[in-house]
Amino acid sequence: MKRNMQVFVMAIAFDLYWTLVVLFREHGLFLWLVLAILACLMLSPAHRFYALLLAAGGSGLDALWALTGLIDFNGDALLPLWMMALWLMFAVVWTRLTCITTLPGWLLTSMATIGAPVAYLIGERLDAITFLEPTFIVVSWMATGWLVLMLFFHILIGRRA
Repeated sequence: MKRNMQVFVMAIAFDLYWTLVVLFREHGLFLWLVLAILACLMLSPAHRFYALLLAAGGSGLDALWALTGLIDFNGDALLPLWMMALWLMFAVVWTRLTCITTLPGWLLTSMATIGAPVAYLIGERLDAITFLEPTFIVVSWMATGWLVLMLFFHILIGRRA
């Protein structure tokens, strides 16, 4: 499959996965976790390491935002398992995308910095999370957090932003 087609298929597949996870959350938890773990196992060991680091960093960022009272995941857990599955799948897709695309690191970082807060806004509208502070404040912190996370990721994986 051509590189451009791979990127397109990965983007559509992840968007479908994201939509289903956010809509059904705990109701499909086993499926979300299995799909994310299988996708991770399909990466080479070296790329799997980077994906797991990104998933851990992103989960930590969400947990930090929840602990500081910025967001709430509308459940009993600080960070629900469906969100961890979402982070793992995102990390797998992003790692693969970073390795196969010819887009410069700064553009990938910018796309994540802008796109991620939009995804959280949609998740908030779908009642998956609640913003505990004004939307502008939450989105600003998210954009900043994602910028830092993506810069570190791209520097670590060797794609200079």
